[in-house]
Amino acid sequence: MDIFKHDGPVMAFLNTVTDLMILDLLCLVCCIPIVTIGPALCAKYAVAMRIVRREEPTIVKPFFKAFKENFKQALIAWLILMVVILLVWIDWSWMIDKGFDNVSPAYFGAAMFISIIVSFIVMTIFPIISRFELTVKEAFKTAALFSMLYFFGLLAIVILIGFSIFACIKYMQWLPLIVALGHISIVYCLCLIFVRGFKKLEDKFVDVEDGENGEDEAKVMNLGEEKTDISEKREE
Repeated sequence: MDIFKHDGPVMAFLNTVTDLMILDLLCLVCCIPIVTIGPALCAKYAVAMRIVRREEPTIVKPFFKAFKENFKQALIAWLILMVVILLVWIDWSWMIDKGFDNVSPAYFGAAMFISIIVSFIVMTIFPIISRFELTVKEAFKTAALFSMLYFFGLLAIVILIGFSIFACIKYMQWLPLIVALGHISIVYCLCLIFVRGFKKLEDKFVDVEDGENGEDEAKVMNLGEEKTDISEKREE
């Protein structure tokens, strides 16, 4: 049948799933030291977005290239986020121990909102670092802005994550399959949001650059390739 041809939809789907699974394994291995989780996620999304865009790169070489190029910024960002995540975890542990009935609705609402924003930034900052040439401070600002612009899309991803966790608990006998397919689905959906959102951000950088007669030095990384000036990217 035509659908099973090498360039057919079924084979394209299977190739995408296989590539993302290999990418997950590489990322998992690089996350083992814990402190390298940030650089590993940067490298993962740098390659994953190319896969989603059907650029069909090789997996291993672009992964380690992105890991090396973004190591410093991603490491600093991850260390900051580790502290923030720890504080959020302590806050929720305190509310659980105290009992939610004894916590004011305003405090609970604020804790919930902060937790959602932190989770959004964790999801977005490493793809942003992998795509744009920014300082760590600028990366956090861009992640916060991106989280607000795509709040509902990212919220849907959080709900999908929650559903995957529920499915893992409910159907323990299918745990490996649920974890694998659930995580791949989450990464794929996130990359769809990033590909669309980053294009808009790049267009804004171009507008700023044109308005300042080329004085703005905003740059982007062509995923898996050398970082190029965004004005040059536009002309290609």
